[in-house]
Amino acid sequence: MDSRGTDRHRSSTHRSGAAAMGGEVRTMGRIRFTLAEVVKMEEVLNNLKAMPKRPVIQGLTDDFNASPDRSGDDKVPVQYNQVHTWFQNRRYKQKRRGKRPPARGKKMLPTGAEAQHPASYRVQSSSPSNSESQSGNTSSDGGLVQLEAKSPRNGAWYDVAAIQSCRFSETGEQEVQVWFSGFGAEEEEWINVCKSVRLRSLPCIATECVGVLPGDLILCYQVVILNNFS
Repeated sequence: MDSRGTDRHRSSTHRSGAAAMGGEVRTMGRIRFTLAEVVKMEEVLNNLKAMPKRPVIQGLTDDFNASPDRSGDDKVPVQYNQVHTWFQNRRYKQKRRGKRPPARGKKMLPTGAEAQHPASYRVQSSSPSNSESQSGNTSSDGGLVQLEAKSPRNGAWYDVAAIQSCRFSETGEQEVQVWFSGFGAEEEEWINVCKSVRLRSLPCIATECVGVLPGDLILCYQVVILNNFS
């Protein structure tokens, strides 16, 4: 019997922008910025590479309200704090992405599959030392493994603690021998790289929801704990 007691059921939801619904594309609280406004704010942010000062934000607010899309009795004006919040949210997301460790180490993927799995795969020796086997979270070059793999035993996704070795199957597909986090070395499995290995999912807490924008891929999962009653 498989010793894994926790299964993960995941479904993905892809959020697309609303560009197809006219010029309005993004919602920030109770205001919807037009495509032209978003492009302008992104241009300012890219040029400054920092949070704009108050005069810049106020100038953008005035320019937006003077445009045909905002002027008139039936139009909704933009407030200073709404533009300011947009920049705060975007900067927050940029900083969040910048904190992710860059992929380093030996690349074990063929060219075709590497596009699907941009992270470098760190491979340990096929006979790791006892200390490496016990730690289970470092590779031979000391880099953190940020991957998850689908177990062929039960179809569940688990965090990868280490990649021990690699090989090519009879059909020419690459396989890696993975060690799952929280499980012993005796439960290592050979996994198809292209079909059953992906970047590790990052948890998103409530305060980080401001960093989620249209077009981002959101993975939703439910952890089910199976209790055995005797």
